[in-house]
Amino acid sequence: MRLRRAAVVLLGWYLMLPPLTPPPTRYAYKRPLSQWRIVQSFDDADACQDYASTFFDSARQERAMGVLNPVYRDYMFAQCIASDDPRLMRRKQ
Repeated sequence: MRLRRAAVVLLGWYLMLPPLTPPPTRYAYKRPLSQWRIVQSFDDADACQDYASTFFDSARQERAMGVLNPVYRDYMFAQCIASDDPRLMRRKQ
């Protein structure tokens, strides 16, 4: 009897932010996803979205009260991306 090998694919989700750039450089959110930072990983897309929304909402409330959270701007462009998204693959040289 032959045993067949089965590939097990574990799909996760990443909360990703654009790369940090010096002040004169803008539009970091337009850079390829392979250059973005992974903030946290999650088991499913809903958990990722909930985390991002909760953080963004609390940062927005702090800003309304006059407290400026420096990562507020970063989270404006946060995205939840599947771990197997082909855009995450780095170009091989």
